[in-house]
Amino acid sequence: MPIFHLSPVITELRDPAWGESPVRDECWVNANDEAEARGMASARFQDARSTVPGHVSAPSPWRDGRLVAATQSEETPDGMTIPYGTVVAGRQA
Repeated sequence: MPIFHLSPVITELRDPAWGESPVRDECWVNANDEAEARGMASARFQDARSTVPGHVSAPSPWRDGRLVAATQSEETPDGMTIPYGTVVAGRQA
């Protein structure tokens, strides 16, 4: 199963889509493909407000290729094993 390295584009961190994301640093995701990895990161880093009925949320930056670069990676942080469906984040905002 591939590991995807998702990394926010530094020059785009002021985009309003980042306003509700509690994590704005790189992460690694074990997923079948890039779209699935982005979806897993989006779900994992969802702001609690977005689950409140009536709250209108901006689209997740984790799904946007302009805001987050994605590469398939053979390496993980500290050589750790990442099980399928797991999102491992760097620093939190």
